[in-house]
Amino acid sequence: MERITFEQEGFHGIYHPAVKAFDQRKIVIVLGGSEGNENIPRNVGKMFAEQGISALGICYWNVPGLPDNLIRVPLEPFEKAISWIKRQGYTRIAMYGISKGAELALLCASLMPDITGVIALSPMHCIWSGTTGNKSMTSKKFTMVSEFSWRGKDFPYMKAELKYGSAIWNLITQQQLNLAYMYTRPLENFDEATAIKVENIQGDILFICALEDLMWPSRQSADYMVKRLEKNNWPHRVKTIVYDKASHILVPLNPSKLNMFKVERKYPQECQNNRQEAFAKTIEWLSEW
Repeated sequence: MERITFEQEGFHGIYHPAVKAFDQRKIVIVLGGSEGNENIPRNVGKMFAEQGISALGICYWNVPGLPDNLIRVPLEPFEKAISWIKRQGYTRIAMYGISKGAELALLCASLMPDITGVIALSPMHCIWSGTTGNKSMTSKKFTMVSEFSWRGKDFPYMKAELKYGSAIWNLITQQQLNLAYMYTRPLENFDEATAIKVENIQGDILFICALEDLMWPSRQSADYMVKRLEKNNWPHRVKTIVYDKASHILVPLNPSKLNMFKVERKYPQECQNNRQEAFAKTIEWLSEW
């Protein structure tokens, strides 16, 4: 494992070279969600390397040199990361992300043709308003600016509904965290200008989602993007995998947050098996990509 700082290369990364790579040309960029820490880039990146594909875990905010909040997070560090990757001799670059990281992976791939594969777990099809607060769930607040920027300009964005009353009611009545309404209600008046132009992605896409995602409507987002690709006669491969016994958290880890979801408490072994299977299918997909 090798750490790369923003000061050194213009991005914050954790490099995991594969000891026994099944294809020396391939590397996957690993992104976490809106938590803004190294957990997924570090731990899942290591798992990729152990399975024979090199990985570069990247933190895109809440690290030195980058925004402290999920507001106007620049995409330019990913260009720098791609340049660094090429200097290491890799010629095939994929991106793997969950939740906000899946949204970001799709967005980057739609703008950067060097990215020719995307694995999007619990994905989103559009850009949202940025958020402040990273200490706790209730400290988060949606702003009136975009969460991402490119070439000094904000992306058009949807404004999420931040009302915790419904979340508290859901917690009492359902005994689980359910925040999907914050996104589904605004999406009833969807602004197409905020959509990620997935048809511009120059390679294959794998969507993995839960049948009932209680954090945001990832299954519906995946369906929207597949239809958008079909409408634009997109020439590459797209595949969607949906699990009925799974939560929003589909990475092959076992964080304590899993207990926030009823399905994880009711079917713990099945959910864990599906997380592991999703990762195995990702490795299989990357071997064919």
